[in-house]
Amino acid sequence: MTTQHSERFVLRSGITLTPKQYERLDRLVSELAANTPAQTALLVDVTGQVVLAKGMSPQTNLAALGSLVAGDLAASQEIARLTGEYEEYQLVLREGRSSHTLIIPAGQYLALLVQVAPDTPLGWARLLIRKTARQIADTAATGHSTSVPETEALLQDNLADMFDDALDNLWSE
Repeated sequence: MTTQHSERFVLRSGITLTPKQYERLDRLVSELAANTPAQTALLVDVTGQVVLAKGMSPQTNLAALGSLVAGDLAASQEIARLTGEYEEYQLVLREGRSSHTLIIPAGQYLALLVQVAPDTPLGWARLLIRKTARQIADTAATGHSTSVPETEALLQDNLADMFDDALDNLWSE
């Protein structure tokens, strides 16, 4: 999921997590999954790289799902910006028969997907998910962010192209 270098976890987005940060992220996502209760929880970086996965089926293509989560969130955020409705920590909600899917940014570099049962009170789940997203953002922000200017420019200028390429690659496999 993540690349480990010298006891640090390096993400493609340019952020580096210490083992202590990674353990805290794991604990936060596990607690959220238990308290919501979530059927699944997935933490990815903005490039779609999977950081943590809880409750996922072994058949789930995590690389594809991570890319789609990042792309969905980027598209939803851009729609909100274009329509003048953008705010930090906005949720994307997809209601389904067997589960409801909520996607939220967790700071500048991470995104969180949570699936809950349809009988889970959405207002309550939303509050817990938003609180956890903020805690994740705080955890990732403290410590070692090694984002380089090239990575930041890539994320800002070519994000749409990156997602288009990732989706094209998914369908051509």
